[in-house]
Amino acid sequence: MNCNKPVILQKDIEVPRYVQAAAEMLMHSGYEAYIIGGAVRDSLIGKTPSDWDIASSATPEDVKKVFEEDCIPTGKRFGTSTVLIKGEKVEVTTFRMESAYSDGRRPDSVTFSKTLRDDVARRDFTINALAYDIRQNGVIDYFGGLQDLEDGIIRTVGDPEDRFSEDSLRMLRAIRFAVELGFEISPDTLRGIEKLHASIQRISHERIQEELSRMLLSAMPGKAFRYVYETGLMDYILPELSDCAGVPAYDGSPDDVLEHSIKACENIEARLDLRLAALLHDIGKPVTMSQDGTGRIRYFNHENVGSELAKAALERLRYPKATVDKVTTLIKWHMFSYEPSTKDKGIRRLVNSLGLETIYDLAKVKQADRAALGLDPGPGEKMEAFLKRVEEVLSRGPAFTETDLAVDGRDVMRILGIPEGPEVGRALAELLDMVLEEPDLNSREKLLAILKTMSGQKKP
Repeated sequence: MNCNKPVILQKDIEVPRYVQAAAEMLMHSGYEAYIIGGAVRDSLIGKTPSDWDIASSATPEDVKKVFEEDCIPTGKRFGTSTVLIKGEKVEVTTFRMESAYSDGRRPDSVTFSKTLRDDVARRDFTINALAYDIRQNGVIDYFGGLQDLEDGIIRTVGDPEDRFSEDSLRMLRAIRFAVELGFEISPDTLRGIEKLHASIQRISHERIQEELSRMLLSAMPGKAFRYVYETGLMDYILPELSDCAGVPAYDGSPDDVLEHSIKACENIEARLDLRLAALLHDIGKPVTMSQDGTGRIRYFNHENVGSELAKAALERLRYPKATVDKVTTLIKWHMFSYEPSTKDKGIRRLVNSLGLETIYDLAKVKQADRAALGLDPGPGEKMEAFLKRVEEVLSRGPAFTETDLAVDGRDVMRILGIPEGPEVGRALAELLDMVLEEPDLNSREKLLAILKTMSGQKKP
């Protein structure tokens, strides 16, 4: 298409009043103002936009004059101001052209422009380079974004190598948009990612983690990670998972560990810790693969090795400690096998150690693992029997944590005559240990008696 002459689609987009008010104030002051980017894209495909941005010919100084005290110069160097309309925030960015991106993340310098075309030409993908004129009720398209929206295609504005050289994170954004929107990536855009995949190393781990997390929570996490692997990005983002390619999921398996892991991720609910656990649950297999005396492939202790590898990977990607702890615990225990001969106190101790939520999540991981192997749905007979046994033990009402005890820290301090501190925690832990062995001890009368005995033992 002729990029100097845009396609204009007459379309009535429902713009929030505060956004419309901001655009109209700019236009009444003699400046151009358009709704830009993701809000236009989402409106055209029937999604509710989460953010509304305005692109304008007004410079930051001009915007300040229009909105006065309701203007906050949040990114003056890049031409961005935040304006407040009845308590709502709208970002207004000056039309701009950008110089080279030496660091592969942000432009070295920005030059303000007077034309909308200059502004949309710097954007990442055609579907994000659409603008909406609220006066004319028209969508303005210089780069074929309307057709790509209709065809379900992710395509860069201009040459893919230029766009990805400017900001390497765009390679992951292309994949993330594809799986969030249910689109395909155009062949030329995909080739650009394959060619420049190593440049993802210039991007911070925090920014990479944010894109990966959104992929994981999308409706198509499997498609996302197949793209990530096929383009070579996985070698630099999650090499531990990339190493799983070519390693049999089990002896005689038609799938390698990578494909099995991706399938497991597809078969678990869209919760970040669960999808991470499913995706990484077998990454210990390449390191532990061996053959027994019959030539059969084994992966002895892969769950513990995998837990450590996952910890290193997730910490490298700057995931929160709580997420790291939960995911690594699920991986470490995903080979757990219940023995019916286990005594009740063993069940109670396990619940105390892992927590009920983790036990139920472990069943979900095992179910996803089985589904990825093509087995019958469900966590397996032994896990189902274990969950039933846990429920039976729970129904008898014993304590599993210190908060379930019939006494608390105040009782400990009063009877033992000690101040608040670590010693109180140690006393409660000792009481819990007794109750885990003998649930009938968990009555206030009995535990107070035990505390009095402990108090006598502490006296000289």
